[in-house]
Amino acid sequence: MIIAISSSSMKIKTNIFPDKFYLNADYVKSLLALKQDLGVMMIPYCNKQNAKELLKRSDGLILSGGFDISPCIYGEKPKKLLGKTCKERDIFELDLLECALEIGLNVFGICRGMQLINVFFGGHLYQDLSYMKTEQNHIQKEKPSKASHRVKIIENSFLSAFLPKNIWVNSFHHQAISSLGENLKICAKNKKIIEGIELKESKNLVFGVQWHPEVMKDQYSKLIFEKFLENCCRNEK
Repeated sequence: MIIAISSSSMKIKTNIFPDKFYLNADYVKSLLALKQDLGVMMIPYCNKQNAKELLKRSDGLILSGGFDISPCIYGEKPKKLLGKTCKERDIFELDLLECALEIGLNVFGICRGMQLINVFFGGHLYQDLSYMKTEQNHIQKEKPSKASHRVKIIENSFLSAFLPKNIWVNSFHHQAISSLGENLKICAKNKKIIEGIELKESKNLVFGVQWHPEVMKDQYSKLIFEKFLENCCRNEK
């Protein structure tokens, strides 16, 4: 079985090979901890045709965290507190998600990845939580492996099938979903903030969470990856 993961990009201060595609190691480690013979493929930014060919060799897709999504993608003008964006990545991952849905792959969006799923289906984002008129801070000072707040798991959702009603999670986001995309439903919340979504009435599993379970060591974070892999195994090529 092979799981594809979308990459991010960076420019380092060097005169030799400054442009890099990269992937945080925790995504890979969290998968291999559950299935050592698993193949993991990082997909660099590429055109739609190449993305589709790579996904045809895969059994599931993880949309990773990273930059803010450009508000131009969902028809809004940038606001003052918008963070760093990368339109090239936005276009690449929207194409990647479209190809994954066409092929029938299971998709798991993490943090930015969840927001991207929402935008793909026509939803919008708060460009910063301050625009939501909330005093909640969702960029924790604790280590990424530590939990900082609770989320409520919504009944009759994918997550509710194997998680308790409330779990503790970490938090590293300053944006949030403002309007839900078409045919999506909420599967986790923290007060007013949407923390998990899934695609309704879909043959393949498409879901996302706002936190970063790949860096947490608790049983529930492992369960999320375990259940994702179980679904991917059913469609294994």
